[in-house]
Parts: sequence; structure tokens; C-alpha cells
Amino acid sequence: MMEAATTTETRPQPQEHTLVHFEIPAKDPEKVSKFYTQLFGWKFQKWQAPTDYWLISLKDAKENDTIGGLYPRENPKEQYRNYFMVRSVDETLKNATSLGAKVVSGKQEIPNVGIMAILEDPDGNVFALFQSTGRM
Repeated sequence: MMEAATTTETRPQPQEHTLVHFEIPAKDPEKVSKFYTQLFGWKFQKWQAPTDYWLISLKDAKENDTIGGLYPRENPKEQYRNYFMVRSVDETLKNATSLGAKVVSGKQEIPNVGIMAILEDPDGNVFALFQSTGRM
């Protein structure tokens, strides 16, 4: 069920401002992965990262064709998080904060994948920006 992930194939670049990834925080990642595997047929593969993280893909997906991620919940209030593709995290952060967003977690690099930042919109909804620099 929860296998080791490899990343060798690249896929087409997603359109700007579209949902490109989601994350599920879980108190018990094994239990949650089993639930979604049984419910939707999703596959979970352990990603070789410094922290516990599993990549999620559809049951018939090609290698490296992920839709989301699962990680151990660190805060009881953590919820699903959506990532939106942007051309520039820096420019979008500047624009978003000028429109009333708050930076939750500033610009961070995901090695060989991209750059991300987490924001809160004016109504308190948390979301993330993603700029591809690698395989996505």
C-alpha cells in the first residue's frame, strides 16, 4: 500500500493559477492512507524526503503522476491544503499581501521540484503557491 516513490519521468507543465497539488495532514497516516485507498483506489508512495511524506496518485497513474501528499499532522487545527501553480512565487506573494493575504510560511525550496509559500486569504483560508523548477 505505502511504497517507495521514484521520480524519473516528467509531465507537461500545468496551467498557471490551477490547482496542482493538495496535502492531507493525518494523525495516523497509515490508517488514512488505507481509508483513501479503499475509498478511491489511491496509491501512496513514501517520498525520499527529510520528513515523513507520502505522494498520492490515482490507481492507474503513470510513475511520477501525483495528485497530492499525505504527512503526519503536527497541529490539531491543520486541514487539507491546496497548492496553486504560479509563474513567480515572489511576484504572487507581493500581490497577495497587497490584497490582504497574510504569509503563513514564506518562500521555501522543494529540491528538484519547485518553490512554495503558504498564505492565508482575507477570510482565514489557508492555501499555497507553487512555482515549478523541476519535475512538475
